[in-house]
Amino acid sequence: MTVQSLTIINQLFEMQHKINELGHGAGFERNFNRLFSVFETDGFILQNPTGESYTDARTDCEASIVGTSSPKMKIIKTLKPVIYKKENGTVQLVQKAVVLVEKN
Repeated sequence: MTVQSLTIINQLFEMQHKINELGHGAGFERNFNRLFSVFETDGFILQNPTGESYTDARTDCEASIVGTSSPKMKIIKTLKPVIYKKENGTVQLVQKAVVLVEKN
């Protein structure tokens, strides 16, 4: 695993998000899928937790809370994805997601 791989993955993820926000995502989805599959072939597992529940016990995310805290929180935006690396039959967390959460 290299730092450059993580940097490229994060930049691709951010570009995909920005293009989707502009409403042009459909035209680029195939290209992003192909690029992300290159990293998956190298053993990287990428997860976008947007829309999932969030609690303080969740260890794969670093969260910033939008508004007030609550027992029921939801991830509303992912700035960086969760990245795992599979090597020699084991899976290791190499990057926590950076997310925004709000009251559900």
